Amino acid sequence: MKKSYILTLAMSVASVASPAMADWFFRGTANAWDATAMTQVAANNYQTCQAFTGGDGGGGPRFKIDRLGNWSENYPASDYAVNANTSYQINFNSVTKAISATSVASCTGGGFSKVFPSLYFRGTPNSWGSTAMQLVANNTWQVQVYFDGQSNQRFKVDVLGDWTQNYGDNGANGSLEQSGADIFFSAQGDYLLTVNDQTKQYSLALQTCTNNCGTGVESLGAVYDSAGTTFSLWSPDSSSVALVLEGVTHNMTYANNAAGYTDVYQVRVDGDLHLAEYYFTVNGQRVRDPYGKMAVPQSDTNIVMDMSRTEPVGGWAARPALENREASVIYEVHMRDFTIHASSGVDPAKRGKYLGMVQAGTTHNGVKTGIDHLKELGVTHVQLLPVYDYATCDGLPDSDPCYNWGYDPRNYNVPEDRYSQTPTDYENRAREFKTLINELHKAGIRVVMDVVYNHTYSKEMFNAITGKYYTPTDLSGTGNSIDADVPMVSRMIQDSLEYWVDEYNIDGFRFDLIGIFSHAEVEKWGAYLNSKYADRNLLLYGEPWNGYAADPKEGQRVRYGTTRFMAQEHVGVFNGAYREAIKGNNDGTATGFMFNNVSAADNGWAIFDGLRASPYDANDSRNGTWFRNFTGDPEQSINYISAHDNFGLWDKVYLSLASNVVQNASHQVVSLTPPADLGYPKRVVNFGMGQIFTSQGIAFVHAGDEFLRTKTADEQMSLASAWNYGAHGGTHNSYNSPDSFNSIKWHNKSANAPTFNYFKSLIALRKTHAGLRMTSQADVAQYLSVARPGEFSGQVVTGYINYPSDSHNLFVVYNSGANVYVNLPAGNWTRVADADGATQVAGLSGSALAEGTAVTVFIQAR
Repeated sequence: MKKSYILTLAMSVASVASPAMADWFFRGTANAWDATAMTQVAANNYQTCQAFTGGDGGGGPRFKIDRLGNWSENYPASDYAVNANTSYQINFNSVTKAISATSVASCTGGGFSKVFPSLYFRGTPNSWGSTAMQLVANNTWQVQVYFDGQSNQRFKVDVLGDWTQNYGDNGANGSLEQSGADIFFSAQGDYLLTVNDQTKQYSLALQTCTNNCGTGVESLGAVYDSAGTTFSLWSPDSSSVALVLEGVTHNMTYANNAAGYTDVYQVRVDGDLHLAEYYFTVNGQRVRDPYGKMAVPQSDTNIVMDMSRTEPVGGWAARPALENREASVIYEVHMRDFTIHASSGVDPAKRGKYLGMVQAGTTHNGVKTGIDHLKELGVTHVQLLPVYDYATCDGLPDSDPCYNWGYDPRNYNVPEDRYSQTPTDYENRAREFKTLINELHKAGIRVVMDVVYNHTYSKEMFNAITGKYYTPTDLSGTGNSIDADVPMVSRMIQDSLEYWVDEYNIDGFRFDLIGIFSHAEVEKWGAYLNSKYADRNLLLYGEPWNGYAADPKEGQRVRYGTTRFMAQEHVGVFNGAYREAIKGNNDGTATGFMFNNVSAADNGWAIFDGLRASPYDANDSRNGTWFRNFTGDPEQSINYISAHDNFGLWDKVYLSLASNVVQNASHQVVSLTPPADLGYPKRVVNFGMGQIFTSQGIAFVHAGDEFLRTKTADEQMSLASAWNYGAHGGTHNSYNSPDSFNSIKWHNKSANAPTFNYFKSLIALRKTHAGLRMTSQADVAQYLSVARPGEFSGQVVTGYINYPSDSHNLFVVYNSGANVYVNLPAGNWTRVADADGATQVAGLSGSALAEGTAVTVFIQAR
């Protein structure tokens, strides 16, 4: 049990302003959608308490917040769903439009009274992030904080979590003053912070464990040192927790809450345990270590690791410089695809492996392959499809034909064994992956990991520990969605991210289905990583959708409509709206702007917006969950046409320009007549990617698009059967299709050299001109003038750029139709890019030719 020692502080009373009635109204099933005025409790904050019973004919219990009570402006875009037969204290911020609903005993006396709508702890213990405090009694807020005793340890409390109304202590006397001084606190340990929002008094209570206690928690999992290893596991539902180490059982005891960890059981075992095998049991049931750093292949047995013995030979090279995140050009690739084909030129033993990707000096048909190809192309980042330990394709040695993308996690912190040449040499398996990253860094290329924290392979992964790992509603479409709204689950994700950054020197993360997470949790991860690793310019981005699920927390999840809230934390999303405006649909033959289907691109306006990195405009009446203008910063728009999902770029273009195409309900191709001439399809590829490379935001390329890679079986594009694999998969969804579909055939690089040279030259152009990668939406608004000339009816979109950080002005023209002449801005111009890529035509003024189905770029020296 715990014993509290109260740190007594002097108290004083501060005045409290009387609440005023607001012009914001509650409307929902609780009041039959009538308009009930909310109470203003702070400058921009309003609240009401409502008792919900059941729903109505339109669905379950839910509500909206309505401006003026006339439906002229209301939030969120989709109704905010709550539980039946529950009372809620509802808070609304009229500036950010953030809504929270906290369950209370009742709204007629059982609900707690309060002055503040919310309260957050912010200080050095949480890297000045926003940790929500809980209302536990009338006007009484609490949060438990671990203070580690660092120098200048301090904190404040913040009403909204945005610093607009924060409190400190000017007199260091236990009395809070608005905008007061930081509260310094030199002690170490777990403390309960209590704040009274009416009297403005606060206290700190030391939380000390006196019975059945382990030591403080440094980190979960197995923390190694040469004298012993400390094993820790979160077990919120059971105290029957044990460690089985090399066949010997060690009972684990409850540990002091520390460093933000709660409900942890722990045991320390003496001795040098490097490479010792272990697992945990909960209620006698064997479970894996969610924090495990290494695992025995095809098992739930983990390995104790002294990670200092796994460093790359010669030590870590310097990280490649990155001027700003908008300068990134991302290259997405699957580890096996890249080198498994003999045409890669990689040594047979290294094909499809970590070290194969970075084998230097490989060629095919006289052109560079592998890592030298990446250097030649000019990309800044490689995004690796999952390389942590995943569940399918367990066969070792890697001699069977099993293939999988890896979106079925088993051990989040363990390098996948099938990509290692020595999967049971645990030190070397880790070293191989570190060597991959190190060699890419030496080549000037950063590394982004594709991470799948949204689900596990099955609930068997964690369910025996606690069901709290998983959401009540299946949000990922896999039956085992991870619930990051549970604090210790969110902390596991944050710890895993930090582990890859700290131990393996990873430079960023692509989140699979980041849309199942609440944006507030993602903001915490971003704020923490970017604070602790501020010099890294980490890339953080993901898919802002879920697995086609109805989500009761829709309004608080990562969506286009909430992306702008993550701008300060440098978190972006894939811009699917721009993608579809450019190309049409993903798995069929419907076309977009790059095929001269102007209407599919909203008569050119969607291209107009995408060129600007889709900036959010608070005054746009179309704003909502999925409106195409959503970013608070250009870096939040990941601009792309194709990725591993859906048809690849060349397959999409080829199929869309074929005739007599018939597809079944699973998108498989039943029949087609191939395009008669491939000249125009190749031009369409250049045109689409030219837009990606010249738009504001971050550019993204899927591996092989630069030389017209097809994922049809053995490249037999003219045969309908070659597009399909199994009942549902194949070219459009090749997650488990064999190497005949997925492997990169490097002969395409020389066969399609003009396409490769186009990609290469447009990437070089982007790197040369800062005007193509501006670093704020304010700069984009000021220095980029986008036009959609009326005489071309949306066929032509232009952008004039006069960015001060660039040595040249630029004029970019997207022309989806026939050749036209466009008016140049005043002065003399040089055409530097056209349908074929780099060119150099000087002395242009007045009007100039802009080729059809092409991006044309002109520059003007200042």
